[in-house]
Amino acid sequence: MLAHEESVRRQCEELEKAWGILNEAAIELGSHVVNLPADVFLSLREVKSMIALCKSHPKLADLTSKEVDIFEGFCVECCGPDIAARIRCELRNIEDVLVLKAMNEAGSDYALRLQQKTMKAWESTKSFDVSAA
Repeated sequence: MLAHEESVRRQCEELEKAWGILNEAAIELGSHVVNLPADVFLSLREVKSMIALCKSHPKLADLTSKEVDIFEGFCVECCGPDIAARIRCELRNIEDVLVLKAMNEAGSDYALRLQQKTMKAWESTKSFDVSAA
């Protein structure tokens, strides 16, 4: 069980790097006069709080769905008590919104550059991604 705890904590550390890249992308996109939905910024804040919880909770195995679902965002009630899966879900949704808004409001060239930047956010998490196995 201890190995699983450490794996989840490492996932959260790597997801924090992804969060940083997506947060920068949201700020950059917003500075290009793209009207981002408030949900993006709410989800970014909530993900940052979930990452802090993941890194500081004394025993992640004791987290309940209810404790994870108190955080608002796109993926409420989707991942049960798996905080790393919930963080990943939120970040993927944020990425999708950013790329779509960029495509629709800033043009395909800018959207492609943004997508290439956000792809870097996921490089370090591939070893943890269940779907990549």
